[in-house]
Amino acid sequence: MNLNTADMKDMQSICKLFGASNLQGMMNTLQSKGLGREVKSWVSNGQNQQVTSADIKKACDPAALRAMASEQGMSPDEMCGHIAKILPMVVDQATPDGMVPQQGGMKDGAMKAESMKGQGSMGKGRDAMKKMAKK
Repeated sequence: MNLNTADMKDMQSICKLFGASNLQGMMNTLQSKGLGREVKSWVSNGQNQQVTSADIKKACDPAALRAMASEQGMSPDEMCGHIAKILPMVVDQATPDGMVPQQGGMKDGAMKAESMKGQGSMGKGRDAMKKMAKK
């Protein structure tokens, strides 16, 4: 998985991190964990509110977090930091009209999280994730 050029498959992996099978389920989980205001800002057309790595850690499934972090060669804390940085943009891009797609579907190209930063292959993406997580 390359979170820097997230696509539909990657979005499913991110959703699984929160025990969900689609975008709507992930958003419901985040809202139930006290992040409703933040999630609403990501879907709306206004400015995205940020979340912290602690917010992500609190909201995600610990086993899924460990597995995803291991796949990416990161610690769980590094992974939470990275997810906290990209998740607002990922959800924002997946809901360009201020609406959640039905059944977790996304418009073509909606999941190009951070692609405008020119991240390339999996190796480059992993290095970028590690750098971002440390900032």
